[in-house]
Amino acid sequence: MGKKDKKLQAVDVNSEEFKAVKDIFDASPRDPPAYTGAPGLWDRTRIVSVERIENGLLEGGAAEPYYESLRRSIEEQGISFEEGVHSRWGFHGTEAYEAILNDPLTGFQPLTSGQRLGTVWGSGTYFARDARYVVDSQLCPSKKMLMCLMMTGIPCLGDPEQHGVLPFRQKPHRYNCAVDSLSSPEVFVLHHPGAAYPAYLITFS
Repeated sequence: MGKKDKKLQAVDVNSEEFKAVKDIFDASPRDPPAYTGAPGLWDRTRIVSVERIENGLLEGGAAEPYYESLRRSIEEQGISFEEGVHSRWGFHGTEAYEAILNDPLTGFQPLTSGQRLGTVWGSGTYFARDARYVVDSQLCPSKKMLMCLMMTGIPCLGDPEQHGVLPFRQKPHRYNCAVDSLSSPEVFVLHHPGAAYPAYLITFS
């Protein structure tokens, strides 16, 4: 990005960037989702606008250092780091999106997350694999959600007794996130502020 200011930049609906975001937003999971929402709600959902989030301080000060740390940790365990496996796109529904976007350094606050919905998979910031999960859960009266690049690393199964510190996978390396299912995760719980970079603000109807 190279910029130190933060702003929202509208993405042209006719651009390849908009199409790429829309494809991820519309994507259906390979396996049937475990969650259910209001009948027909997702079928009626449409993207109204996409805004690119440009926050150089957050990107350079939190997301990039965490990404490099995660990559080194995984490679030290004898595993090749793979985009789309150890990092992936996810969605976060919240009415507090402005606070996340305006925070110049930390973005998400895992220690204070989960107070509204509980912590069934442990404490941390919750993200959904599918945009449909956010829509069906009806968490966003403002009809806005964040599309984020998540640095998920190697996951373990979430547990309500997990309070921000995950088990060791291979000492001194711990698991990097918690999930609701190891075979087909739909919910990711991240514990570090730099583990997710909010890249786009999507307004839907």
